[in-house]
Amino acid sequence: MSSPIQSPILKLLHQIDAGVTIYEPFLRTPEKLREFDDTVARLQEMERLGLINRLFIQTRTHSGEERIDMVMVIGGLTDEGRRMLQHNEA
Repeated sequence: MSSPIQSPILKLLHQIDAGVTIYEPFLRTPEKLREFDDTVARLQEMERLGLINRLFIQTRTHSGEERIDMVMVIGGLTDEGRRMLQHNEA
């Protein structure tokens, strides 16, 4: 029996629940930067939905363009985030 495909938000909930709190674009290729931008957008949506407590976002200017360089999840999952995680594990 294969495990169900998880949405990107559920994947992030699992990561945060496991203690991952810092997200950075380790490789600066265009593809990896797009993936990081997608992750940042999902984390910001999760904060808006009340699934995580708070985000700290660090930006850096590179080649005259300001980019998000690092995102830290402060406080981990909220009760709502834990409920969503538990509901989707059942």
